[in-house]
Order: sequence, then structure tokens, then C-alpha cells
Amino acid sequence: MARRQATARLTRKTTKPPNRLQRLFLEWAQRRVAKTTQTTLNVHNIYIFLSREGVFYAVVIAITFVAGINYANNLVLGLCFLMTSLLVITIHYTFAHLANLQVKLIDVQPAQVGDYVEVRVQLATVARRPHRQIRLSLGDDDSDLTMPLLPNEQDSPSQTPRAVQTLAQVQTAQTVSLWLPADKRGRLKIPRLTISTVYPLGILRAWAYVFLDAEGWVYPRPLAYDTAAQAFTVSADAEHANQTQAGQTDFYQLDNYQLGESLSRISWAHVARGQGLLAKRFAEPVGQQQVLDYYQMPAVTHEERLAQLRYGLDTLQQAQVAYRLRLPDGEGEFGQGTAFYHDNLLRLAQTP
Repeated sequence: MARRQATARLTRKTTKPPNRLQRLFLEWAQRRVAKTTQTTLNVHNIYIFLSREGVFYAVVIAITFVAGINYANNLVLGLCFLMTSLLVITIHYTFAHLANLQVKLIDVQPAQVGDYVEVRVQLATVARRPHRQIRLSLGDDDSDLTMPLLPNEQDSPSQTPRAVQTLAQVQTAQTVSLWLPADKRGRLKIPRLTISTVYPLGILRAWAYVFLDAEGWVYPRPLAYDTAAQAFTVSADAEHANQTQAGQTDFYQLDNYQLGESLSRISWAHVARGQGLLAKRFAEPVGQQQVLDYYQMPAVTHEERLAQLRYGLDTLQQAQVAYRLRLPDGEGEFGQGTAFYHDNLLRLAQTP
């Protein structure tokens, strides 16, 4: 637990916000590309420019050119032209390692407050050559170039949740998980996805922006309260019943015949087989259904009441008791089960 908290603190580090020029460029790029769930990177959405190391490389080229001209030294000029040719060739290779990469959003998993929302993205390629050193990041975390390269099998995301992943190679379809901190209940806006590479020499950086047409949901963290104060309502719904009582409808079991019982209860088939007098027992379902009412929660604030409703959902889910969730924006039906539980968690997340 301590290790995960320490990792979370490292992962939640603040990133430097973009400056005015970067904001203008991002706004221009977003106008050029519509929101989508899948796309293929090509010449229309890939940008390429010098990296930080590339700026130093360009300065060296300029210095060698000036020195070669000033001293009329053909050897220095030859070195300058060689470095320039290498830069031009690198433009082609860096672009090629990002082009034809297919990006597809798989899903966005909801999470509770304090955890991480998982954004799963699939990468594939139609090119014959593999794509190397592919980096994916959400938001402004693409400025951090110190993350290690990951092999085809990623590290356990439960131990290292982060919004940045770097893959050593992409040749077959791979699924990448990116993680966003869930700091507040409700709708979580998915920031832009940046896909980049500096392969092969690191002096040029090619990147593309993918604006995902998706959103995440964050439901409240459970807040304990006295669940015994909530009243149960009796249900005759057999689907949600967990107890039975004597009745006249559904066959329950065979039992020894008691003197005075109706002869119609006797199982004559068993009598014919010489198994003695056995009486049929019938039962009717009697279930427990609990109404989780927003207005009956003991908390005062809106968020605390929703957190207590989350605690009630967890308690009833573990007890396998049918329930109904009553919120300010509406009242649901009675139900139980894992799917019903997750539907109600989503209702808690979507409540205004």
C-alpha cells in the first residue's frame, strides 16, 4: 500500500502548462482534426521538428558552416554537409516510424475517487516494418522524456499507474493502458492523446495529436454509515428472493407424510414404487428489498450522501440483497447482481 501511494505521488506530479505559443498551436491542431475513436497517422496529422538534442545539432551545423566559410576549410565544410545530409535523411526515417500507425480507442474504465481511470488504446500497423520507440501520453505529460522503454508486455498498471507509456516496438496489434487520476466525482474529460517518436537518432521528434471522442466517469468513494437504520420492504418477486415460506404454488421438496394432511399432497408415484407415504411441500418466495434513498442518508453535504449511497450499494451487493436506488434525478427499479451494481455506480457518477 505504501509503495502504491508513493508511486501515486510520483505519478501525480504537476506538469508545466503550455505557453501561449503552444496553446495557439494546440488550438490550431484541434481545429484541423475532428474528435474520433480511431484514426491512421499519415502526412495530414503528423508533425515533425527538431528535438532538444536536435536544436544543439543544428547549432553545431551552423557553427561548422560559418567556420568552414570563414577559414575556407573544405574539410570543415564537408563535415557540415555530411551532418546536414544526415539530418535530412533522419527526417524521412523519423516520419516513417510514425506513419501508417493505426490508433483505436478500446474503452475508458470508470473508477472511484482517489483511484485512476484506465484509458485503453490499441495500436496496430499496416506497414511491413515495425514502429520503434513509440511514445503515448495523455495531456501535457509528453514533455517527460525520462520514462523507460517498455517491452511488448507492459509493467503491471496497478503498480505503476501513469499517463505516459513508451513501447520499444510495435509490429502487431498491442493494447496500451494509460491512467488518469480520478480526483473528483463525475465526468472526467479525456485530454488529447499525443503519439510521438524520436527514432532513430533522437535529433528529430515526430508527433501526432489524437483527440479522443470519449469521456470517463468517476463514482464516489464509499463513506460508512449505520445501514441498520434503513428499512427493508418485503418482496414477492421470486427473482430477487433469498428466503421462502410455506405456500401453494411452487414445488419445494418431499417430506414424510403427517397424519391429518390432505391426501392431495401425497406423492402417489412414490407410493406405487413402494417408497412409503411422502408428502409434497410447496413454498413461496419471500425476499428482502432495500430502498437506498438519497434523502434518508444521515450526511449533510451532497457529495457525502452520494458516498454513503455507494457504501450501501457495496453492502447490499455483498449480502446479495435486492435494492432500489433513489436519487434526486429519479428512482430506479429493484434488482441485484454485478451488472445491476455497476449500472448504479454509473448513476452515482452521473448525478449532477
